[in-house]
Amino acid sequence: MKEGTGSGHQVKLTVVSGPDLGKVLTFDKEHITLGRDVHNDFVLTDGFVSNWHSELLREQNSYVYYDLRSRHGSLVLIDDVSINLHDSNHVRHVRVVDGSEIQCGSTLMRLEIIQSQQEKDDATIFRPRGTPSEEKYITAAHRPIEDWTRNLGSKDTRLEILLRLANQLNSLNRIEEILELIVGATFEAFPAANFFAISLIDEGQRVTQNRLKLCRDLLDQNIHVAGEELTPFVTRNRHGSPDDTQSGVILSQSILQRVVETRESVLFVRDHLGAEISQSILEAQITACLCAPLVGQRSLIGVMQVDTRGQGSLFSRQDLDFFSVLASSTAFGIERARLSEDIYNMFEGFVQASVTAIEARDPTTAGHSERVAQYTLALAEAATRVQVGPLLDVNFTPTELTELRYAALLHDFGKVGVRESVLTKRYRVDDTEMALIAQRFANFKHILEIEGYKRLMATLAQEGRCPCDADLHDLRKTHQEAAEELEDYLRFVAKIRGANWLDNETVARVQAIGNMTITSPDGHALPLLTQDELGNLTIQKGNLNEEEWQNMRSHAAKSKDYLDQIPWSNELRRIPCFAGMHHEKLNGTGYPSGLSEPDIPQQVRILTIADIYDAITASDRPYKTSSSPAFAAKVLSEEAIGGQLDKSLVDLFIDQIVPTIRTDG
Repeated sequence: MKEGTGSGHQVKLTVVSGPDLGKVLTFDKEHITLGRDVHNDFVLTDGFVSNWHSELLREQNSYVYYDLRSRHGSLVLIDDVSINLHDSNHVRHVRVVDGSEIQCGSTLMRLEIIQSQQEKDDATIFRPRGTPSEEKYITAAHRPIEDWTRNLGSKDTRLEILLRLANQLNSLNRIEEILELIVGATFEAFPAANFFAISLIDEGQRVTQNRLKLCRDLLDQNIHVAGEELTPFVTRNRHGSPDDTQSGVILSQSILQRVVETRESVLFVRDHLGAEISQSILEAQITACLCAPLVGQRSLIGVMQVDTRGQGSLFSRQDLDFFSVLASSTAFGIERARLSEDIYNMFEGFVQASVTAIEARDPTTAGHSERVAQYTLALAEAATRVQVGPLLDVNFTPTELTELRYAALLHDFGKVGVRESVLTKRYRVDDTEMALIAQRFANFKHILEIEGYKRLMATLAQEGRCPCDADLHDLRKTHQEAAEELEDYLRFVAKIRGANWLDNETVARVQAIGNMTITSPDGHALPLLTQDELGNLTIQKGNLNEEEWQNMRSHAAKSKDYLDQIPWSNELRRIPCFAGMHHEKLNGTGYPSGLSEPDIPQQVRILTIADIYDAITASDRPYKTSSSPAFAAKVLSEEAIGGQLDKSLVDLFIDQIVPTIRTDG
């Protein structure tokens, strides 16, 4: 043990890991140095520790740890709170407590503060809780709401307000509505109150709640602990006017901080003897204040308060008990609203991730789902506003609109099960197949040239003569004509392979080319185009053959099958059906089920119109150029006249929605 000064208590340092494992020294002195230099009080051999790494200074009955701008800094763990002291330009420090752990380089030390016998004896003597300045508070510890209501019993006439509030809270999920309800109930229950405030702790502040007890012990001002000062989330006066900006609202941070640190409800009554009071209480002219913690299931949500600023009214201890019950109900309502919001945000994230996954498989259609959802909601809202004609009974609630929006966003979810070669097919024959055709035609030219020479040699042998210039000229001319004909066929195939539509004459020419053959040297007939190539090149509309169309069409049924596996809430239960039916037509010609008008809901009819419009006007489709809004409107009208689409909805879409859609060209 180092020589002491007899000041009352000692500090013990124990190395619990590192090169000096097991080293223990106890000190009774004002100043203790740590480092690799042999002149330190606590010498460490760790190569990551600086020569004069840090020091401990005794201040009154505690110790402060200073990092002396060491090379690797120090990490101090106090009551599960890690504080990193690493600054090459400034000395950083923090007040430590018994049981703190200090990491210097690779060395971890445990610090123990050993009390003197006198201090231990003093600790057993009962002392009033709080400092003299805190004795103006009446407090009540946080308890389960059942305990509060049991204490209130049936004598408090305000229990009716509490029961009514509890019933109303069960039907609300939006935090704004909940807070307005709480404000009304509070002013009804406390006629003396004329100011109400709730200060909520955000997520960043909630993480640091366990640091609040240490806030006043952190000596280094560079160490900032978030959430030390609460700001109001909502404020109201008795006349109902809110302070939306929260500017100029005076709250007593001393009262708020006491509630946060102790989680006790507080009744403050300003006495008539001028006891020590904070400046904020004086400026706000607060005579009495009720302040209670909003304690959720797992954490402190915030603080609720009412006060009698500007008037001389007071509150009673019974008011404090009732206010604590009210705060518990408020915490329940806010936590429930936050849970609903978290679920909503989580689902929004899932939907967006799903859309991203769909479009990642087919980047050329990026944005399609969002646009379809936008057009779908616009048409649904417009139909709801119609008060005459066939759309008179169409009336979508906000919940139904939300359900429809999700169905629109996820209508192509089944495309994750469609082959990528089908999703991204740009031409009737792709580049690899086109290269094979070009190589085949080049080989055919060579075969024709060889066959020409063979025929000439046979003729010369039969006539018993040598070739003349005229023979060679005729041979080259014949071969050139055949080669140019093949080149013409090849250019024609290259041109029509990317066309969106082929007329009958073009299809007939492709078939004629495909039926041509060239005889190989071994006597086999070689077709210019294979049967698969010929089948793909004679597709009259689009670029998918029948097998590929079947695979593409399967996305509608797959959308329903995949989405059916999600446990939807009752309000969203029809999303899989709506998504899976978006290619159905009123006359029964759609897919996958061939449903007809009576079986197709209004939501699906709206979604189908939006999907068709975007498919026609989109500029990002691989197999076609974009068409104008006027052309898309023409197609929709023709399909409505043909009985495939709902004519009333199509007319409304063309009249009210199409003019509002921005185009890029």
